[in-house]
Amino acid sequence: MRAATGPARLRSGFPLVLAAVAVAASGCTLYSTSTVDIVSSANPRGAACTALVVTRAGAEIEGSADCEVPPADHEPVHEDRRAVPVAVPDLSTDQRRAELVTTTDAHGRACTLVATVLVGGVDETSIDCDYPPPGVRPGSPTQQQPPDPDTRSDWERVAVATFADTHGRTCVTSTAAGGASTEIDITCEYTEREPPERPTEAPLPG
Repeated sequence: MRAATGPARLRSGFPLVLAAVAVAASGCTLYSTSTVDIVSSANPRGAACTALVVTRAGAEIEGSADCEVPPADHEPVHEDRRAVPVAVPDLSTDQRRAELVTTTDAHGRACTLVATVLVGGVDETSIDCDYPPPGVRPGSPTQQQPPDPDTRSDWERVAVATFADTHGRTCVTSTAAGGASTEIDITCEYTEREPPERPTEAPLPG
């Protein structure tokens, strides 16, 4: 029996669910799925925390978190779990790619996350959230691939890209693509300076 390749595409607004089809030794077709949730809570010291949690076959297999002390006029949410409302890219069996998603967590913070997507599941995640400055509202939810200003960069070196997210923050990603999977980390912040108009990229020094 020939296996189908690549996950089914879901419409925007549905959870991030990655479905892959594999052929078992018996010749039957098995379906493996991953779901990605944003879990918001308050830690024992009163900080607002949000975690990105990947679940597969009932087990939480990957996670990343961001915490900060809320401003005086903000009370952190103590418990909230929701699916990440993004569509899923179609991938063939030998592909991997990163997805960049902007959203708002239950605390009202502007969040941007990156997830390395493989056929059959999410492999790595990273998330960064901030309370917007007074008078600033978070941007609209979006999904796209992370900026890649230098498509000819050396894949054996860690690449650092700087760009603006849709919340109006300055973001930096560090991407290592030389291993079996792509590892990508993100950090963002609101600054007094205007965010960069165009993405830039450079390898780590040394």
